[in-house]
Amino acid sequence: MRPNHVGSVIWIIGIGLLFQACSLFGTDASGDILSDQAGTLLWSGSPAADGAGMLFKTEDETYYGVPGTREDYADYFPENKNQIQIIADIKRTGEKTVRGWGVEYPEIKILRIKGLQDPE
Repeated sequence: MRPNHVGSVIWIIGIGLLFQACSLFGTDASGDILSDQAGTLLWSGSPAADGAGMLFKTEDETYYGVPGTREDYADYFPENKNQIQIIADIKRTGEKTVRGWGVEYPEIKILRIKGLQDPE
């Protein structure tokens, strides 16, 4: 290869890597807001004691890790219950949260929550 072509090849490779990095970072689920998601908000014990913490299980059986503890959502849980049916607007953070026994869940933040009447 001639010396003047080496610079061109390096430049082309650099541009290609830049575009690849941009496309990788632009396709994650971070920032996705899902409105009116029906499902179950459940407290499954402290992750420090091998529980899964606060989870949101959607109707299509997708589980999300939710920050916080049962006390953070006490207004929604009936006394002596660890799960409640809700409708929520959620935001995917693009991060994974590791819970008891090393299980990973996609992390969300709940933006709006509406508790539904417990059928019992």
